[in-house]
Amino acid sequence: MREFNELESTNEYLVDQLIMARKTNDLMAENNRRVERLLVKTIKDLQDCNRLIDEMKFAFGELATVAINRSKQS
Repeated sequence: MREFNELESTNEYLVDQLIMARKTNDLMAENNRRVERLLVKTIKDLQDCNRLIDEMKFAFGELATVAINRSKQS
C-alpha cells in the first residue's frame, strides 16, 4: 500500500480543479458567444420592428387624411 503524500494529493486535487475550471470557462465563453449572437439578432429584429411601426404610423396617417377628406366631400 502506498503511503499518503499530502503534497502530491494536494497537487492532484489542484490540477483536477484547474481542469474543471478551464472546462467551465470554455463552456461559459461559448455561452457568451451564443448570447452575443442572440442579442445582435434581437437588436436587428427590434430595429426592423421600429421601422415597420413607423411605416404603419405613416400609412395610418395617410389613411386618416383620405378618410377626413372624403368625409368633408360628402
